[in-house]
Amino acid sequence: MAPNDEITRYHKTEGANEIMDKGYLTERDMPEMMALPWSEHLLEQVNDELRLRSLTDRAVLKKFNYYMGSGIIIYNPNQLTEDQAKQTLQKALGYRK
Repeated sequence: MAPNDEITRYHKTEGANEIMDKGYLTERDMPEMMALPWSEHLLEQVNDELRLRSLTDRAVLKKFNYYMGSGIIIYNPNQLTEDQAKQTLQKALGYRK
C-alpha cells in the first residue's frame, strides 16, 4: 500500500477504538499498517480522533524487528510498556523466539 493511500474515517475511528479497548493496534488488526509511512499517517489520524473524544492519552508507533521478520504496533504507553508492546506484537504476528 502506498503511503499516500487515503486513510478513511473507518480506519481513524477503528484505530482509536482499538487503542481505547485493547491499548494497541497491530498490522494483524489492520493489514495496511505493513507500510511504515502509512502507519505513521494513521498514528496522526488516531491521535486526532482521541483528541476529538477529549481524551488525554496519545498513542505511539513502534517498529520491532524479530528473527522471523519485523512488525509495527501503535500502542498507548499508559497501558503498555515498550517491552509489553514488543511481546504483544510478537504474539499477534505469531512469531516465536
